[in-house]
Amino acid sequence: MKLVVTDQIHLSPFVASDKDALVQHLNDQGIYDRTLRIPFPYTAAAADEWFVLADQIASQQGCAVNWAIRAADAALIGGFGFDDFQAGKSHRAEIGYWLARPFWGQGIMTAVVRRMCRHGFDELGLAKITAHVFTFNPPSMRVLAKCGFQEEGLLRKHFQKDGKLIDARLFALLKDEPVNRPS
Repeated sequence: MKLVVTDQIHLSPFVASDKDALVQHLNDQGIYDRTLRIPFPYTAAAADEWFVLADQIASQQGCAVNWAIRAADAALIGGFGFDDFQAGKSHRAEIGYWLARPFWGQGIMTAVVRRMCRHGFDELGLAKITAHVFTFNPPSMRVLAKCGFQEEGLLRKHFQKDGKLIDARLFALLKDEPVNRPS
């Protein structure tokens, strides 16, 4: 399955041939620092574990919920996923995403989040989509704001990573709110 975002960006399931790109892109301290579940250093074994997990989750959900973000030439440049829900039963899900550093600041993730929120509402039957963002990640907060998400609160010492307690901001978008709210 392929989900078109723009004429230059689309999403599709992860495939084994993405392994080298995953290892290359995710061995970036900046991506590690801004995400909760991606290990560092990122190894070929971690990529193999990810492929197994993504397949298991898709099988359990009955549909793909983790997507590879791809450039026009189908090269892997990022990832997007829905989490904390059960397809066809839950009314809400959390989103998570990452983008390879060479593609930061180009509006790609904003376009991906908009497209995938429409997918979540229309295809997964969601009524609410949430995202947690570490307080030291303003670019991700801007992506969500451009997509119409509203901040619902500050969660103090909400996550633990590398032995540190981290504050996060909770953002949410409701189905009846415009996904393409002006920035």
